[in-house]
Amino acid sequence: LVPILEEHGRDAVGVYLGNPSAHSLAGVLYGRSLIRGLGTKNLFSASTVDQRPKEISAGLMFGYAAGWPVPDLDRTDHLIILGANPWESNGSLATAPDWPGRLEGIVERGGTVVVVDPKRTKTAEHASEHVPIRPGTDAFLLMAMVNVLFEEGLVELGAAADCVNGVDEVRAACADFTPEAVAGLTAVDAGTIRRLTRELAAAERAVVYGRIGTCTQEFGTLASWLVGVLDALTGNLDKPGGAMW
Repeated sequence: LVPILEEHGRDAVGVYLGNPSAHSLAGVLYGRSLIRGLGTKNLFSASTVDQRPKEISAGLMFGYAAGWPVPDLDRTDHLIILGANPWESNGSLATAPDWPGRLEGIVERGGTVVVVDPKRTKTAEHASEHVPIRPGTDAFLLMAMVNVLFEEGLVELGAAADCVNGVDEVRAACADFTPEAVAGLTAVDAGTIRRLTRELAAAERAVVYGRIGTCTQEFGTLASWLVGVLDALTGNLDKPGGAMW
């Protein structure tokens, strides 16, 4: 590296930190020292590629960028999965032993697992329902679901009510995003959007989980925020069977 730095300058070197270094004691201890020694501004990581929208939305919504809540798989009755394939990945940003077995457990105890994904993944094949969606339009679908919650009087903040603000602003923001308005964009018909929302709101313990497919797109941060908004507006934030820290 030294000849490259001497001839082309420090920014001629790029650093990429992937999952192996993040889960390595040596990488955690000495990675920063190496980067400072190199002096380059060209830094990339698995986080910037696949989860930065999740971190930004969690930081703005909850005050801590690494403080995203995760689905309480063992106690939920209704799980909506967007842009994730935990049957293959075993979960992401919500790591737990035997995700496939836990998903099967939801169905076995009479619950529902809905997968929203452009592709019929292995997780979709094992789910209660697969809802195909046009790639990159998750934010439109989620905003329409928020619209239905307000329009049909289904908003119930639950125990987190004292910790939630900005509800009126969200109501105003979603006003134009009716199911009919987004159906053509998302390729999910308005009736399905309304039904998904009603079922989510009606479930005693429910949670929405969005992962890499909701992040690696144009509206990734908005989609990640809306996942938290749906969990909050249905009273499932920080609730057993819902989204918990």
